[in-house]
Amino acid sequence: MEITPDSEVLRLEKRQRGLQRVATAINDLTIYGIYPTNFPKLVSVLEHAKDHVKAEITSTKTRIIELGGQTIEEVYTNPLAEDPVHINNENSNQIHDEWTKFYRKLGHD
Repeated sequence: MEITPDSEVLRLEKRQRGLQRVATAINDLTIYGIYPTNFPKLVSVLEHAKDHVKAEITSTKTRIIELGGQTIEEVYTNPLAEDPVHINNENSNQIHDEWTKFYRKLGHD
């Protein structure tokens, strides 16, 4: 039996939900009274397993995107680039210069 892309996507989405539940359960160990002081080896092994689960979640998400016909594009943005407070324009320089003059007038250099 051949797996069609749609059924494979559904299977991968189900896998992703299951892996996310496992990661959440590991994060919630303290709720159930499982602390690193009580069970150091167990918590260590589970934290290591959580790292592997996270890697599997990432690869599963990537595969779902690929099967959906979308390309994975990593875009790095600067959130301050469009922030009016942080834009370097003439008005901000003028305000800064006036503040510097006032500050120096007070005797602070």
